[in-house]
Amino acid sequence: MFTRSGMFAATGREMQLSAAAMLANLTFLDDRDDEHRAAVDALGRYGKLGVHGPFTAIFGAERRCVPEVASVYAELFHRFGYLSVDRMLTADEWVPFTTLRDWVGDRDVRRSEVEAVFGPPSLLADKRVLCYAPEDGSGWVFFDCWQERVERYEPGHGRFDVLVEDDPLVRDIRVPAGTFDDGLVLTLFGRVLRWGPGWWIHHPGHDQSPETGAIAAQLRQLQAGDPSQA
Repeated sequence: MFTRSGMFAATGREMQLSAAAMLANLTFLDDRDDEHRAAVDALGRYGKLGVHGPFTAIFGAERRCVPEVASVYAELFHRFGYLSVDRMLTADEWVPFTTLRDWVGDRDVRRSEVEAVFGPPSLLADKRVLCYAPEDGSGWVFFDCWQERVERYEPGHGRFDVLVEDDPLVRDIRVPAGTFDDGLVLTLFGRVLRWGPGWWIHHPGHDQSPETGAIAAQLRQLQAGDPSQA
């Protein structure tokens, strides 16, 4: 269900319903209702629509978030002992994960770089969400890759072929935090997807220079004085 979530659901909401129902059934059979209630309460940080809600709100419904939702429930299933993973990271291996915001900065990152720096993931959801689990039982870290659907016409064949990226870009990193937004670390690609090419005007990056900051401030003033922006 988690490594090939696209076979079980077409949307993030469907994945959420399927995984939530399975977890509820398993914990009921094992008489772990109190633990289940605590886990459900902890998912409240995703908002009233559930786990899929913030992904849809930030990146759009057209960018289906099936493996992202699956990864969240994979962590829960693992905590309950219902799922095994390929790798558990030691305390020393986990140290680089504590400075991810500085590591990514305002740049683009590809999946191959993530695996080169941090090693193979504990779990890979649909070949594009890399999940890393620490031995100490603290929260997982997720690297969400994304590829926009690109079609190219094939002359002489009368059809369009979908171009597949072998080494997709990382859109965002999710780290343990009290709220979804607090734990969301956007790459440069992710910022453009969320806010557009002008993201730097209202959302300054980690590496923004004083000159760029001054230009952004001037543009904000112009927008504030433009009646069409009201």
